[in-house]
Amino acid sequence: MRKTQKREWFSAIRSYFFAILLFTVIAVMMINSLGKAADKRKEQALQSASDSIRRAIVTCYAIEGGFPESYEYIRDNYGVYINEDDYTVFYTVFASNIPPNFKVVEKR
Repeated sequence: MRKTQKREWFSAIRSYFFAILLFTVIAVMMINSLGKAADKRKEQALQSASDSIRRAIVTCYAIEGGFPESYEYIRDNYGVYINEDDYTVFYTVFASNIPPNFKVVEKR
């Protein structure tokens, strides 16, 4: 091979290397962004579940004059739907005139 052919061959290899490197960097950035978006979606779903339970508790108190005695009661009577395959609801009642404590936790 002549010197000019070697330079052309080396230049082509270098161009391919930079193209592959650029593609890899962009792919890694996209995968990272998708992971962050999925985490954000899970966080928002958990917040939405907590908010719907909180609204149902307040609505029950306003309509019935007392706080609901169980999560099942507000689920059955106030249309709260939590995907129980993905989330667990911990619901603790102290007294009917004190707001209940509840927590929605993602199942792992």
